[in-house]
Amino acid sequence: MDDGDGDRTMDVALYEPEIPGNAGGVARLCGATGSPLHLIGRLGWSFAHPKAKRAMMDYWEHVDWHRHDAWEDFAAATAGRRVWMLTTRAERTLWDVQFAADDVLLFGPESRGLPDHLLEADAERCIRIPMRPVARSLNLSTAVGISLYDALRQTGWRGE
Repeated sequence: MDDGDGDRTMDVALYEPEIPGNAGGVARLCGATGSPLHLIGRLGWSFAHPKAKRAMMDYWEHVDWHRHDAWEDFAAATAGRRVWMLTTRAERTLWDVQFAADDVLLFGPESRGLPDHLLEADAERCIRIPMRPVARSLNLSTAVGISLYDALRQTGWRGE
């Protein structure tokens, strides 16, 4: 998406997000960067949930969001684009990837991550955030922030 200043931003996708505060925090990141947000499948919260509303604050009106009832709907909407799947099970790190402005960053639900069938269908697009071995995972909104801003930095986005 073009953020209005001619700067191309990157899309973020959440597959079956479970925690309203995390989804709200990600929506806020997307509003701050002009990155379109895709919400895929069953949501573990309501848009009216107080924690989601509080986390999004006044950013929701600035978010270009898309609701996809099923994975197939999302896949059709992003056909022809590279979808990078963030998972702690990948060997390759996000530092090993050269992102492009029309890429999509996909994150799974907090309790279980992306399903195996998605990861196995395109193993070359599976990447992880580097962490010490003692760390199991990062908070979803933290992981999105790290990944999104690194990808935007690589593509020359300045947000000005």
